[in-house]
Amino acid sequence: MTTLSPSPCLLTRRTFTEYLRVAVGLEEVGQRESAIDVLREAETLLPERPESLFLLGGVYERLQCWEKASLFYGQALEARPHAARVWHRLGIALLHQDDLGGSIKALDTAVQQDPAIPEYATDLSMVLSRDGQFEAALGFAQSALKMQPDDGNALNNAGHILQCLNRSAEALQFYDAALQRSPDHPVIRFGRATALLKSGDFLLGWQEYESRWLSSRTVRADIDAPVWEGESLKGCTILVHHEQGYGDTLHFIRLMPILAQRGAEVVVQVPVPLVRLMQRVAGVSRVVSVLDPADCFDYHCPMMSLPVRLGLTAEFVGQFPYLSVSEEDMTTQGGKLSAQVQGSCQPPDFIVGLVWSGDPRPHDLRATQTDRRRSMSLETLRPLFSVKGVRFVSFQMGAARHQVAETGLPLVDGTENILDFADTAARLSAVDLLITVDTSMAHLAGGLGKPVWMLSRSDACWRWGDAGTQTAWYPDMRIFRQPVAGDWGSVVDDVRLTLVQLMDLYRGYQHESGE
Repeated sequence: MTTLSPSPCLLTRRTFTEYLRVAVGLEEVGQRESAIDVLREAETLLPERPESLFLLGGVYERLQCWEKASLFYGQALEARPHAARVWHRLGIALLHQDDLGGSIKALDTAVQQDPAIPEYATDLSMVLSRDGQFEAALGFAQSALKMQPDDGNALNNAGHILQCLNRSAEALQFYDAALQRSPDHPVIRFGRATALLKSGDFLLGWQEYESRWLSSRTVRADIDAPVWEGESLKGCTILVHHEQGYGDTLHFIRLMPILAQRGAEVVVQVPVPLVRLMQRVAGVSRVVSVLDPADCFDYHCPMMSLPVRLGLTAEFVGQFPYLSVSEEDMTTQGGKLSAQVQGSCQPPDFIVGLVWSGDPRPHDLRATQTDRRRSMSLETLRPLFSVKGVRFVSFQMGAARHQVAETGLPLVDGTENILDFADTAARLSAVDLLITVDTSMAHLAGGLGKPVWMLSRSDACWRWGDAGTQTAWYPDMRIFRQPVAGDWGSVVDDVRLTLVQLMDLYRGYQHESGE
């Protein structure tokens, strides 16, 4: 079989431009590492011209060598600082290195130097939205559309930004216009799906949500059974499998009783940390983490495809609560934690659990940037510790748990030796209230029927809608929303005042009951 891998002796006789062509050819046939080796050779012949620096940066960008691309784009700009095209590519390279500030500066420079290029404004709008600067982002998307009204990328960006501004009904107009240009574009269709869901159009939203299979996800091919499309389940066995994050499974595991009522034997496949908790869900016959080759199923269905198959509307809540833990676990784990927190305090103080940070998912750049907007530091919650009669327990996992020691705040660690979500659920029985950012813990507490105050970033997830403090998903949840992106201070002030009011009621109840 012929290979494009070049021999060193042949490469030594090539020009700089020929090296670049060979590298591109190698990349096209999947030989990325060989292409990078060729570019290293090309660097030794690099002409002292800004055009050559830009070309070399461009090929490194094509190979997703973002640091190298930035290096050569920067050198090109030293020689020619008014090259808008180079500033534009530098901005894109810096975005992929998670340098949002540097990317915005570079792209803004490109726009200022050549404001007649709509692509520059479009890309700047995208990076500004990643940084949570939604109003500014919308302005640049609109500027791009004035220059090129039918540009699909600018239309999509405008739709996404309006959705982030909790103007989902308006966002749909831009998504629809973008789809007229590119009817099968997976990113645009998925954005439209979440805008529909966020605006409350669940029937159409769930249909469009299936567009996720066109880009970011792959339907499983390791299960010897057809995907369930809504056929009769009487006498059938269906495998429902975890598909996205823990929170999504905790949210929609509530649908299992409906499948059981239709006559199905329901087998659920979830990651190990969810197995024990899922075993207690009504309608679930069996829970596995790994499929046995001997297992036979009539159908299988991804967890997040169930809503469209079941025709879920915005009014659906389901049986509630739908998560539970055993009395034994509540006594051994919850009781132990309660005793640790309360000590000999009489009357007992009010116990509040805290979670202030989500999972940054460093393998997924966009998810990392979203997590940065939904998370805060423990220090930001310091005002809550001034409320008298409250004791706090940390349910924070991951690297952010170390902030407890860094801040010195009086916070008991409730996560020690926790092995799974069943352990966490048992310990949540010790708290009177959970205060958390938008993570799987909000769904765990909500599904248990535990009072939970969820602190939401301004660009709220589709499931919380555009506005409001209540959600039909969890009757005992209250949502505290950022008024603008990044403003956790006013959210925490609102939570503190509400907590003070709650404590007045709590102490009044204790006094009346004689505790």
